[in-house]
Parts: sequence; C-alpha cells; structure tokens
Amino acid sequence: MAKIWKARETTVQISDAIDPSAISDSTLLDGLSFSNQKPLTGLLKNVTIVEPEGAIDKQDLLGVDSNGFQNAELDEKPFDLAKISGTLVMPGLHESGTAMLERWAYGDGTQVPSESATHTRWQAGNGNRIACAILVNLTSNESPPNYEVNILLNQAYITKLGDRKISGPDGHWEQDFEAVCLPRNYYIEIKGTVTYS
Repeated sequence: MAKIWKARETTVQISDAIDPSAISDSTLLDGLSFSNQKPLTGLLKNVTIVEPEGAIDKQDLLGVDSNGFQNAELDEKPFDLAKISGTLVMPGLHESGTAMLERWAYGDGTQVPSESATHTRWQAGNGNRIACAILVNLTSNESPPNYEVNILLNQAYITKLGDRKISGPDGHWEQDFEAVCLPRNYYIEIKGTVTYS
C-alpha cells in the first residue's frame, strides 16, 4: 500500500551549513547538529524540491553498426544543482524567533539604531550571504510501519528572495524563495532497508 504524505507530517528547518565531514553513515540527517537553527514549519507553502538532473546526450558517429544503425554513443553530463523553492508567509522577527531568510541571503545584518537595536537591516548584494543547510523531514507516526523521509540541502545558498506580495485584499503577505546546492551536498534518506532481487 502506498504512503500518502500530508502537509501536516512535514517539518522544515534552516540553519548554518554543516561541515560535510560531520555527515557520516553513523548519524541520521535529522540527528545532525545544526547551528543558528530556525524552524520554517508553519511558515511555508508550495514547496518544491528539484533533485539534481543527470542529462545524457547522444553523440552520433560516422558509419553504421552490424545491424545497420548509425554508430552512436551516450555522453553523460555532470549532474545539475539541487534546488528547493517555495512560498514563505512573512513573519515578524519576534514570531518563533524566526529571522525569515534574510540572514542566509544577505548576511547577519546591521542593528538599528546602533544604541538600542530595535530593528535589523539588510542589504542585498554586499557579498555577505551565508551558506545554509535546509532539512525537510517527513515523519508518519502510523504504526506499523513508521515511515520517515529526510531530505537535506547542505552548503546551499539562497539565490532568490522573490517579490513580496499580498495574497489578496483579505489575505496575507508572502514571498517566494529559492535555494540551490551542489549534487554532492544533496541527500535523501528513507527509513527502511532497501533490497534488490
């Protein structure tokens, strides 16, 4: 029977990037030690994870084979970036301690006013963005079995903080975002042992 995952079974968190050497076969992804961790659960919708794509091109060669087909070979291309995108419901800094995504997109920011620090200010493009780790955890407490999927984009960078827009006259403010990481820093972990026969 297929497991149908529900939005309520999903949690997402963002933190500073994890040293790749800390990701080993002895620690589950959701058991790693995250620093400056902030929960995004309850703030996200329309989340899409694009796994790295490994394109293959056909290289046509001169002549034909013994069956009359033109000679050709497959040329494996490097895998693309992994990507996560979604829509963030704009919170305030005071809500759950969540600093939205500005810290990782633009750096730590500046305290304003400098004497009383009632606000934090960021500016795009000043070269201060911070690599992050984004962990998506799907956990079902159905028994048996207890399904779980962990997806980690590590050493990732926020590449887009999109338009800030209101969803309608009686709606809420929201903002699209996007982050990418190299294929070697993308992990997916599924509970259970996979066997091939």
